[in-house]
Amino acid sequence: MKKLLKILISFSLAIFIISGSVILGLRCKSIYYNDVSKLNIGQMSGLTETEIKLNYDYLINYNLNNTVEEFELPTLKSSQQGKIHFEEVRNIFQVNKKVFYISFVISLIGVIISVKNKNIKFLNTTSLMTIGLPIITAIPIMINFNYFFIKFHEMIFSNDYWIFDPNLDPVINMLPEEVFLHIGLFILMLIILASILIQILYRILNKRLYK
Repeated sequence: MKKLLKILISFSLAIFIISGSVILGLRCKSIYYNDVSKLNIGQMSGLTETEIKLNYDYLINYNLNNTVEEFELPTLKSSQQGKIHFEEVRNIFQVNKKVFYISFVISLIGVIISVKNKNIKFLNTTSLMTIGLPIITAIPIMINFNYFFIKFHEMIFSNDYWIFDPNLDPVINMLPEEVFLHIGLFILMLIILASILIQILYRILNKRLYK
């Protein structure tokens, strides 16, 4: 029973860290802002930097805000299929937010119970669980990101609305694949950092409890 509880707490805490990293990665708009000049997005899209940031900010807020109206970019047109795709993307991130909050509550309760019983082994298990995802994910990303990007979309979405026609959905011109790569790597970095910090915390507490 204790082993099962430890696994449950560790899994919940790992999910909390991963889902939280996804949210933080999206909210860190400076990653994209840096790419605007680095990737010449203005030249690719034919938009001014102000216009690019305005539409990007809308995309992020649309995906993460609890309440939102029908998808309507500030200065760019969108096809019906494009709107459906962004609605589907938003649904995914809204589920991620719910998972984040639920895993937080479960993790908090589990951590309190474990600390009270002076049982901190769940920290080590959490660290190992959390570090596993970046390692597994990073390999295909580094080998062939374009292939991974396409297969990911084919797996997540039941249609091909994510294949945009720039004439109908010009927003795609300001969202090159490199943007998603950089955000993805940032999220993986956050997860790895969290895993390392948890492992350090585990070793410190373990020494103090069993010295």
